[in-house]
Amino acid sequence: MKLLVATIIFILGTAIGSFLSVVIYRLQTEKKGLVMGHSMCPSCKKQLKWHHLFPILSWLFLRGKCAYCGKRISVHYLMLELLTGLIFLVSFLKWNFLVGVPSIVNPQFLDYLINWHKLATLVFYLIEFSFLIAIFFYDLMHKEIPDQLSLPAIAIAIVGIISFSPNMSTLVNMLIGGGIIFLFFFLQYVLSKGTWIGGGDIRLGALMGILLSWGVQSPGWLNGILALVIAYLLGGVISLGLLAMKKLTRKSTIPFGPFLVIGTVTAIFLGDKILNWYFNSLLI
Repeated sequence: MKLLVATIIFILGTAIGSFLSVVIYRLQTEKKGLVMGHSMCPSCKKQLKWHHLFPILSWLFLRGKCAYCGKRISVHYLMLELLTGLIFLVSFLKWNFLVGVPSIVNPQFLDYLINWHKLATLVFYLIEFSFLIAIFFYDLMHKEIPDQLSLPAIAIAIVGIISFSPNMSTLVNMLIGGGIIFLFFFLQYVLSKGTWIGGGDIRLGALMGILLSWGVQSPGWLNGILALVIAYLLGGVISLGLLAMKKLTRKSTIPFGPFLVIGTVTAIFLGDKILNWYFNSLLI
């Protein structure tokens, strides 16, 4: 049963990834019909048929080319679908809502119940991860984080977390977690007059702090700082590598959103383990 559900959730994730690619394209081109509307080739504009829309498989079978005009289809479509499927799968493994119980009819066979709280938690994070993945690819391709992605994600995060834990400490943790990272980026924006980071990074920082303020054992603001450290370390290493390979110059603009997303997702999945290891190492 667990394997079956995991497979279904992975397939669902790839389908969501395919949908996100359409959202990214239509946001960037400012086309109408953000949610509804027919999928089409970005080159020849011909409407795609149903058998062209299978996530991952269609791209592989068509060898990354349009079925009509033969133009190359960017590999980011494949990566977006695959990454979203994998994130959905890993999320299910972390918040597995299936509970095995002995069957009354056949003691050798395990029946299953649903842990509704874990299911709700899983759905919440899948929604937020979908926004984060869209932000990752949009900023990577267009060097911009649109409010149409960050603001709804912030609103859903606030409403969702308060619904799970309707108490004053939850609100305080969100204000502290979101406020610290928001202020950190806001000060950089003011001091650099918008040359170091953009306004989209500020709003993404608020989202990071809010998400990481809940569902962890350690203080939420610590997870936020951990996410920032991961983002800056990873960004620095990759930037130095690209400079060494002469893929970039010192004047090149590097989108920071993807690194912040990686830091956030890593902190959600592994934040407690990393912080426990770090503080235990200091005490040795």
